[in-house]
Amino acid sequence: MLGGRDRMVHALDTGTGAAAWTFATRARVDSSPAIVGGRVYVGSGDGRLYVLDLGSGDVVADFDSGSAFSASPAIADGRLVIGTLDGQVYCFGRKS
Repeated sequence: MLGGRDRMVHALDTGTGAAAWTFATRARVDSSPAIVGGRVYVGSGDGRLYVLDLGSGDVVADFDSGSAFSASPAIADGRLVIGTLDGQVYCFGRKS
């Protein structure tokens, strides 16, 4: 799984290396995707955090921050943390 400056998220077949699916965003993808529980989490320069289905690449959810996601998501203990180009840090998940 990788993001590219071609505005795409690319999923590769782990056995063959062939393309499994691609997902187009509206801007380049500098964020490295994180995979947890059948979901792919990736930020884009279009200001959206995308949650994609691992098997199909379909959008499950998205969040518009209004600023490019320049960082890669970190996921631990049921929470996702990611930063934007304007210096904001977002935390998604269960409250403690």
